[in-house]
Amino acid sequence: MFEKQHLPHLRTHEDFDIVIEVGFHQENGTPLTLKGLVLLNITSPATVQRRICALVERGVITRTRCPSDRRSVELGVSTQTRELIERYVHMFSTINEIR
Repeated sequence: MFEKQHLPHLRTHEDFDIVIEVGFHQENGTPLTLKGLVLLNITSPATVQRRICALVERGVITRTRCPSDRRSVELGVSTQTRELIERYVHMFSTINEIR
């Protein structure tokens, strides 16, 4: 129910997996590039590229030029999406503590 209400922009499992991987690497200080994301084998390269474009258009994923190599583009999770995911994770943590 939380997903439908607060995360409607994550329409497929691939979308969710992409956002989680991009966010994980962003939090660890090693932002992913499109190539790095493709190498994780979430889905086919064409689908990854298509899903990234759609997520960028919806404001879920951000693209920024790498400061050390201006040819490279790093992927990140938007602030708003990051906050929603944190609430989602906190909700599951709370449920697990109750059990």
